[in-house]
Amino acid sequence: MERVNINLPEQILFSHQFTIEQEDINEANHMGNERILVYANSIREKMFNHLGLLLNDAENGHGTIVANHSIRYKNEGFLHDAIICEAGINNVTECSFDLIFHFMKDNGKTLAMVRTGCVYYAYEQRKIRPLPESFLIAFSKK
Repeated sequence: MERVNINLPEQILFSHQFTIEQEDINEANHMGNERILVYANSIREKMFNHLGLLLNDAENGHGTIVANHSIRYKNEGFLHDAIICEAGINNVTECSFDLIFHFMKDNGKTLAMVRTGCVYYAYEQRKIRPLPESFLIAFSKK
């Protein structure tokens, strides 16, 4: 089996903590694999709000769309585990970027790494467009 490698970003732009709840637990009595994407999507929205960015600018007819996800699971998560997610950006191009999420248990062990590839999109024209300057500025904050 080929291993997915996800590189940590140079800087963390956002951090969020949550607790694994009963709805996250599957029949094997640990966090279900699909729940990582649910949390990653929620944290993506929180991160954009924190950075003062709009995921989707409905007024102007454009926004971010998810092109792909890669996930590398490292450890199991159990009911009531405290999870810290650190998020940052890698691979910024003219029209796209990768969001990197590092999910860690409170004991420091990595639960999972997620890479979400996003492109900026003009909905009316149905085509990819360049990232707004506000994104480039927010992504480069030190």
